[in-house]
Amino acid sequence: MTFRARGLYASSSKESRRFRWGPWMLLGGVLVVVLVVLTAVSVLGNVVAHQSDQADSYGGASALSVHNDTGGRIEVGAAEGDEIVVERTLRGGPLSEPEERIDEGGDRLGIDGRCSGVPFLSTCSIDYTIQVPEDVSVTLETASGSVEVRNLVSELSVGTVSGSVEVFDHQGSVEVEATSGEVSLSDITGSVEAHNVSGDIEAAGEGERLEVSTTSGHVAVDDFTAEEVVAESVSGSLELGGGFTTLEASTTSGGVEISTDTPFDLMEVETVSGGVEARVPAGDYDISGESTSGDREFDVDASDGADSRIEVNTTSGSVRVR
Repeated sequence: MTFRARGLYASSSKESRRFRWGPWMLLGGVLVVVLVVLTAVSVLGNVVAHQSDQADSYGGASALSVHNDTGGRIEVGAAEGDEIVVERTLRGGPLSEPEERIDEGGDRLGIDGRCSGVPFLSTCSIDYTIQVPEDVSVTLETASGSVEVRNLVSELSVGTVSGSVEVFDHQGSVEVEATSGEVSLSDITGSVEAHNVSGDIEAAGEGERLEVSTTSGHVAVDDFTAEEVVAESVSGSLELGGGFTTLEASTTSGGVEISTDTPFDLMEVETVSGGVEARVPAGDYDISGESTSGDREFDVDASDGADSRIEVNTTSGSVRVR
């Protein structure tokens, strides 16, 4: 009886083990197949099957709009003539092909570049190099491709998700909307409005108005001169200065640094826990504001009713003005 019981137990145990191995072997086979397929797709996606260069000229447009959703870059410069010159390099692979649509309606030239097929693991892209005459307004949008603009005399608007934005030697207003790409604006003559989420913003130049904001990115616009300056951040720090008539700055936890040698009418700063440090020209100032727990130090001449007014409010951030 004992021998039979052991035999039955042993037989039952072996059958149970064989039953459990079946699903695991099937799952392993499926995973191997999936891995092979993904590897093949990745390899095919990184193969450039063909590349072509194209160039066209367009006249009569007073506005240019370029939307590049391929991941390729956009470079824009000044044209020597009175036509918009569009040069581009199109790259495609086995899984995705570049597509382009040109709209010449009225006085506006619209260019839309995108990729068909598999939207990921692909070498599909369109790189644009464009020359633009003076006084043609320019609007540029990319997903992840970089944007570079040089020597334009026009109104400029740029939107990007993760691509970097660089603008040099520009005459005219500039507007930039970014999510995580770095924004660098230098030698600008015109008003600037730049907003970023986690990317940094740098700006230098002069204009009637400067407005910048970030969530966590750093802002450095201490070489920009404007009549009106407005700067906001949540946790990113602010470096402000140049010359201004009025300045409004606010942060939650980011610090604020201000440096100016030019007399002004109003400098207004508000933070929660960020510290404030400012260097201002010698003179009399009407000083106001309060701090809940932060230290306050003003090494300037205070005079109620003075033409220049400084107002600083913080919760726990320290304040130093000299």
